[in-house]
Amino acid sequence: MRLLYFAWLRAKIGTGREQLDPPATVVSVRDLVAWLTQRSPGHAEAFADLSCVRAAINQEFVDLDAAIPDQAEVAFFPPVTGGWRAMTVRVQADRFDAGTETDRLVGGNTKIGGVASFIGYVRDFSTESGVVAMTLEHYPGMTERMLEQIEAEARQRWALEDALIVHRFGRMTVGEPIVLVVTAAGHRQAAFDSCAFLMDWLKTKAPFWKCEETADGAEHWVDARESDDHAAARWGKA
Repeated sequence: MRLLYFAWLRAKIGTGREQLDPPATVVSVRDLVAWLTQRSPGHAEAFADLSCVRAAINQEFVDLDAAIPDQAEVAFFPPVTGGWRAMTVRVQADRFDAGTETDRLVGGNTKIGGVASFIGYVRDFSTESGVVAMTLEHYPGMTERMLEQIEAEARQRWALEDALIVHRFGRMTVGEPIVLVVTAAGHRQAAFDSCAFLMDWLKTKAPFWKCEETADGAEHWVDARESDDHAAARWGKA
């Protein structure tokens, strides 16, 4: 395992890079941090406040519970210039827990006065009756970049403390959650408006394609809806 340290973390630890072989019990970033704090007083001081430390695995931002693969490069560094930003866009097949995600987003930020959220679910009807499941396909890489652009646009328009987009792909049955959007701001109106903006633009700009399965076993791809374009248009050009 190769470790990289940046900025004040490197100053506290005394090195910028380490090649380490942690014990088998270290399976996540959080485990690694706990193990590193035992290596020296400098390590313990560097990781004393985890709210001020970012982590990445193989050059991708991750949270502390992320699993570490074999022969991985793990990097630790402080928030970028301009303040802390959580990993705000995720595209995944796994289900999410909205309460857990919201609590993680808010953390201990006492500047947040209001949080708005939207959860989209698979419903049992659409243009066709009797929907039992749906499959979402997407364009990996491009999808994440488009979501990041949409989220960045929301941050420019409103004074947000933080924002989160979690969008699933793959096959989902009726009642399963598809998408989560959470916005946090000092004032409720900014949270409300930015959340609505993100959902409207997700429906028209994010490169996802939906195939619905009906009760009779038929499948059909869902076309873009004009109503979604109209909803996005109210926000002007983005």
